[in-house]
Amino acid sequence: MIMKKNSFTLTNISMLVIVQLVLMGTMNSFAQEDDKFGSNPDKCKESVSLYREYYKQKNYVDALPGWRWSFFNCPTATKNIVINGPTIIESFVKKNKANPELKKAYLDTLWMVYDKRVELYPDDKGYALGRKGMDMYDYAEEDYTDVYNTLTESMKTDSLETDGYVMMRLYMAGMKRLVAKQIEMEVMYDLYDEVSTIIEHQLKGTPDEKDLKKINKAQEVIDQNFERIAKEEQYVEMMAPKVEAAPTDAALLNKVINMMTKRKWTGNDLYLNSSELSYKLKPSATAAYGLYEGYAKKGNDAESTKYLEESIKLEEDNTEKAEKLLKLAKVYGSQKKYSSARSTAQDAAGLRSGWGEPYIYIGDLYLGTTSSCGDNACNQKYGVWAAEDMYLKAKSVDSSLAGTANSKIASCKKYYPVKKDCFFIGLEGGATVTVGGWIGVATTARFAD
Repeated sequence: MIMKKNSFTLTNISMLVIVQLVLMGTMNSFAQEDDKFGSNPDKCKESVSLYREYYKQKNYVDALPGWRWSFFNCPTATKNIVINGPTIIESFVKKNKANPELKKAYLDTLWMVYDKRVELYPDDKGYALGRKGMDMYDYAEEDYTDVYNTLTESMKTDSLETDGYVMMRLYMAGMKRLVAKQIEMEVMYDLYDEVSTIIEHQLKGTPDEKDLKKINKAQEVIDQNFERIAKEEQYVEMMAPKVEAAPTDAALLNKVINMMTKRKWTGNDLYLNSSELSYKLKPSATAAYGLYEGYAKKGNDAESTKYLEESIKLEEDNTEKAEKLLKLAKVYGSQKKYSSARSTAQDAAGLRSGWGEPYIYIGDLYLGTTSSCGDNACNQKYGVWAAEDMYLKAKSVDSSLAGTANSKIASCKKYYPVKKDCFFIGLEGGATVTVGGWIGVATTARFAD
């Protein structure tokens, strides 16, 4: 009985402790809730409510007092304070274009709002710095150093998810600094390599229509700016001594290979030399691909094919591997290894869903070799039907190729046999036949009449 009574007492004590802890937690959450409204919660709530109503009406003049009080006294009351702030403040920047002192004061406040957002909401750092940097670009007058550094930090933070317009303004700011002789030409080449890699990544991610428009616009402007400075001879002259001085610097070698691959500057000695040095250090997909391009430019088909195959084996990214497989398929096709060309193109399609290019290529192979896959006017046209099947498949899996596929389908119809060509074998439209020769696939008979 005594043991039972002690047990009951301990249970009651435990329950009391739990209740006290729950109450303390509740009180702490209430305290935290109050803390976010600052030392004067009622004034804070009133100010936020008032400015928000004016903000929704786009009445930024009347929104400013309430917003300002909220920003300086209770900035954590709602995230809207740092989200709405730039719109309100920028309206006053524009109103005071003719008053340099007031304009500068409002601009300083604008930068402060973006910095406060980064401070209060660290996850927004990339976005906030991107918006800040773009606004800085719009209002910069001579020196673009702060613009460049802010946008660089934004891109460093968001990495592969960097906003297209952030990259566009960053490259434009870099060009202005280049003209002002504040940075070297090599920096702009490196920056181009970095932003173009991000853009390629984003385009492969099947962005929605709005993002796609933004990415394409960014790419267009960046390419236009880069074209003003991009010269193969100049790049070779700039980078050859660096490679010669540091032949074991893997990062340097890969940088050179990547840049020259993107620009299709693959016929010079620096490209092939950098690829060979990189491959000797450590065989990689990048280095092997460089050797493929380099030897292909020199007309050494055996070596170029060998290294393209090697690059595919070493490639870890399936999208890149698919692209290289399609290149290899075309190499095999040019060598009249048609069966290998087709199977390699099929492998490429298997690695990248929703991609119709491999089927377009297989259709081209069928159409280009159909006359050698039969022995009469009728069965020599079977490959035309098989080619059309591939073009139909291409546009069914990849709507972006509908225009190309439809054009090729129209061409196929011009090569349809007429019924009299197949009358002697009793072939009628709709019948299933097998294409002869290397093609060897089943298709459906179709006639021009």
